Amino acid sequence: MSHDAVREFVRAFNERDLDAFVSTLDTEVELHSGRGLRKGRDAARIWATRPPGGVQQTIVVEELFEDDTESGGGRALALIKRVWRWAEDGSPAGEDEMAWLFELHEHRIRSWRPLDDREAAWQAYHGGDGNPGGRESRGD
Repeated sequence: MSHDAVREFVRAFNERDLDAFVSTLDTEVELHSGRGLRKGRDAARIWATRPPGGVQQTIVVEELFEDDTESGGGRALALIKRVWRWAEDGSPAGEDEMAWLFELHEHRIRSWRPLDDREAAWQAYHGGDGNPGGRESRGD
């Protein structure tokens, strides 16, 4: 189920399980990262590969909302907390709240977009703002 695809995306990202991470993605996935748009599974694998040491992030899903994902498509919105820790001793290095917006296709993630502003994320989730290819929002 798509619900599982989103949770598995987060789990695999946190655990650096790159094979599992890539398996959650549609072949035409688009990751809208802070470092630019990444298209396809190979680019996604490179994006998710994090060097060891320094400050590392762990994603905690606080709430997950879904729209029409039972059919394998639709959207999901994860309200997340990004927790930063120093790799050397695990001590806290900060945290921030944000949202991740997903678009799904055939039970896999077709699009991932991080949003720092949860209010903007809600609007995008409900109205299709800033979410290219949002099939449900066409004709609004």
